Amino acid sequence: MTMQEKLALACGILAMQGHNDLIYGHVSALSETPGQYWIKGSGIGLEEVTEDDLVLIDFEGNKIAGKRKRHNEFPIHSEVYRTNPEIRCVIHTHPVYSTIIASSEHRLLPITNMSCAFYPPALKKFEESSDLIVTAEQGIAVAKLLGEHKIVLLRNHGIVVAANSIEEACVRGVLLEHSAKTQVAAASMGAFSWATDAEALLKRKRFYHPDAVQNLWEYFGRQLRQHQGK
Repeated sequence: MTMQEKLALACGILAMQGHNDLIYGHVSALSETPGQYWIKGSGIGLEEVTEDDLVLIDFEGNKIAGKRKRHNEFPIHSEVYRTNPEIRCVIHTHPVYSTIIASSEHRLLPITNMSCAFYPPALKKFEESSDLIVTAEQGIAVAKLLGEHKIVLLRNHGIVVAANSIEEACVRGVLLEHSAKTQVAAASMGAFSWATDAEALLKRKRFYHPDAVQNLWEYFGRQLRQHQGK
């Protein structure tokens, strides 16, 4: 599978798993050419993306290839890549439950096994503005908050997820939204419990490792194909 095929597949998986927000949100992956990356084109939903809908741009936002326009929030991707050389894929979407957590006074807590992948330490929140991230300065501010988990929650906006592969970024994005959905549901019941830091770190080793990431990526791909009737 080519990198472009993987990127389009990741868009479809994310859409099916709760990241779809009309025609908004975008996923990118670094090109083999330094200073360039492929990103979902604007004007279409994540579930519609094929390889032909990707555009190649440089870190300044200049389009090099592709038939579609680029998204205005390219500085998120450019500055994450610029400040984190190990990162190969960046996701910015507006999943409902993660955005609720981002916009609340609460942290995302290790309620389920998979949510232990995101705590401790707590995910950081970008709270300077809820507006679109359209300047290099804003992109840098977001990139600086990625922290250990390579995730930022954007107040009243959405999320940014980064990883050193398309597969891992996609899986982390899916698990993040699942975890947030569980916490929002638990909060509706009143008081709830969560794993201790020691328990969460132990379960992270058991449930979240490279083999698990690959297995989940393949599982989500099979789910998508079944959903599409393929």
